[in-house]
Amino acid sequence: MDELREHSAYAELNRLDDFIIICGFGRVGQHIAAQLEKDQLHFAIIDSREAGVLKARRLGYVVIHADASKNSVMQEAGINNGARAVICTAGDDVVNVYITLTSRHLNPDIKIISRANNQGNVKKLYQAGASNVIQPFEIAAMVAAEYIGQPVAFEAILGIIHEQSHIIMGTLYVYSGSFIDGMTIAGIGFEQRKLMLIGVISANAMQGKYKNSYPLQNQHFYFNPEPHFVVGDGDLLVVMGREYAIDYFRDQIEENRLKGVGRR
Repeated sequence: MDELREHSAYAELNRLDDFIIICGFGRVGQHIAAQLEKDQLHFAIIDSREAGVLKARRLGYVVIHADASKNSVMQEAGINNGARAVICTAGDDVVNVYITLTSRHLNPDIKIISRANNQGNVKKLYQAGASNVIQPFEIAAMVAAEYIGQPVAFEAILGIIHEQSHIIMGTLYVYSGSFIDGMTIAGIGFEQRKLMLIGVISANAMQGKYKNSYPLQNQHFYFNPEPHFVVGDGDLLVVMGREYAIDYFRDQIEENRLKGVGRR
């Protein structure tokens, strides 16, 4: 039965020409899969743990029970045949390094995003070939430290970290021509929209003069930007709020991207 399921998963991937490979289906992998599903993007999961595989199957996802650090597994999964990105989500940085090395060796051009559980391994992951390295717990700690004097915000952040809250973190893309393109943080009015802005990811290095600017590969992360900070085309707003509030604002941005008019 397992062999039939594996064959079916590989067959489905062979029919796709644009999908994402998620390596690992723990807490981080589950969040990523849920978001990709919501965005109607194709993806496949590779997990060597039976528990992760069973959970992915229950959710109806395409899943392969195998070791993603093996060349043969990634080749059969389509790393050179339709896959556009690999996301390494293991809780063990050594595993993520091996998967990154394998993926980069097989496909020099594919985008590889890896989780880092320890600051000391960030450089190793980049050296292994990662395009971007994410440190979820460090980011959460940085956010919590900034808002520790605001009890409501701090409790919400703790809820997110421990998955005990209806508050979520999400991202909003700033399209050229949308009503927030060229608008200041103050002008957007996040509070009225029942959202909290955590930061802005931007390729615009001109804003490097602002405090709390952290370099990313080819981009900058502006943490808790000041009210006069201006957002522009291609920026990514990292926000916190209830899912319906994030979705509603995202719909407004997309609906009005060509109109240049916003609704409050």
